[in-house]
Amino acid sequence: MIEVINAKVGLGKVIERAKLTLEEIQKKAPNKTELIENQKDSIKELQDALYLLHQLDVKCMSLCSDLHSKNRLLLEMQAEINKLEKVKINVINHAEM
Repeated sequence: MIEVINAKVGLGKVIERAKLTLEEIQKKAPNKTELIENQKDSIKELQDALYLLHQLDVKCMSLCSDLHSKNRLLLEMQAEINKLEKVKINVINHAEM
């Protein structure tokens, strides 16, 4: 999961750099409207990607939690089955006597 955190931080840094670049272009070359619009579009796409990455991270955490709960329940049920198997063997042994 650390990789996802690193990716989110890295993407956030790229977005901030893109914003700084946009500000610089707007100050130094305000007449380059096409470049400015392309930079704005790129920033929006990066922000959308970061949002999607965050949503996937949240969903993954939720699924991991569900999986953990189900695995715990499965282990509890397996322990109960093992107990019942021992009881069954004891009942069969006593019935044969």
